[in-house]
Amino acid sequence: MGPTEFIATLRKGKAGPAYFLRGPDRFLQEECRSAIAASLPAEAREWCLAEVEFEPGRLARELEGASQMPMLGGHSFFVFSDTEDFKRASDAEYTALENYLERPSPFATVVFIASEPDRRRRFIQLLEKKAQVVEMRPLVAREAAHWLEGYLSKRGVDIDPELAKEIAAKFEVSPDSRGEGRKAGVNLLWLRTEMEKLLTAKPETKRLERDDLDLLVAFREEHEIGKLLAALAERKFPDALAQLRALLASKEPETLLLWCIGDLIRQALKAGAQPGFGQRTGQYGAGRGGWGRFANPFSAQEIAPRALRNYSRQELSQALRLVRRADLGIKSSWKDSKILLEFLVWQIIVGKAAETPEYVGETLPAQLGEA
Repeated sequence: MGPTEFIATLRKGKAGPAYFLRGPDRFLQEECRSAIAASLPAEAREWCLAEVEFEPGRLARELEGASQMPMLGGHSFFVFSDTEDFKRASDAEYTALENYLERPSPFATVVFIASEPDRRRRFIQLLEKKAQVVEMRPLVAREAAHWLEGYLSKRGVDIDPELAKEIAAKFEVSPDSRGEGRKAGVNLLWLRTEMEKLLTAKPETKRLERDDLDLLVAFREEHEIGKLLAALAERKFPDALAQLRALLASKEPETLLLWCIGDLIRQALKAGAQPGFGQRTGQYGAGRGGWGRFANPFSAQEIAPRALRNYSRQELSQALRLVRRADLGIKSSWKDSKILLEFLVWQIIVGKAAETPEYVGETLPAQLGEA
């Protein structure tokens, strides 16, 4: 079973007793988690959805909870995850899981999630044998197009199914050079990011048309915004300012540029919060749960580790607040949003917080006054 079938099963309200979500695509893992939550009534989620971080010695007790009828009736989900892919599971955990899967609860569905499990281990073999395996493999273009239609629908935007397929196909990536039997598929994280950019640039749109596809491709191929983000990450103010002015001169929407700057900061904060970040080898996104060869080296996800090296977490948090302040300034029709963006870049790179609730006053740095 693939993630598309798993999500469809949840939407139909026909979840089975046990599933094993196996594979490195963390974006699809999160999509499946979201689908589990969405399958429950909003008022019942607090009582009927348990996210459980695996700890040795506790599995038997947690599975006992799955055997109890939910407080609000209906059906419960217990989602078990482990950053070490259940490598610490002992014989006691194996026995507890075996006993449960022999007589699963009629009131609950248990879901185990592992990115790169060691399939030689008894615990993993038991899950593969007794639970329904859901392969977290990349979606093919047809499946990704269906996902894109649903994603846009939630944003109030329509799209022709054929155009959705055409867009999805442009985000297909090849298997990584390491082999490992991985299949080609659509990079949904990259697709979603680019669609967010497009919707930011056209906030009033209610339907995507073929003309928008040219704009989307331009975002991917020119990489000019990525050069601005790279200069920001490296704290190179003259380069960042020059790149920003070039983008503004080319009529890139200020709202799009602001969104991309904010996305870089959010990605850096997210990366810094990951357990063991900095201990992996390879590029960001090339480790566990990423794509071996992320096809867009100018993306915020790829540039984020550089920002994390050059900014403290406190500076990144402050930068995110500054982005929000600038967003309010642009949306309130401030007299010169271009100067506002330049001032924002300066504040982020030099680590200077705004001292007043006003936007740019008479304290602009000398570089910003130069034409």
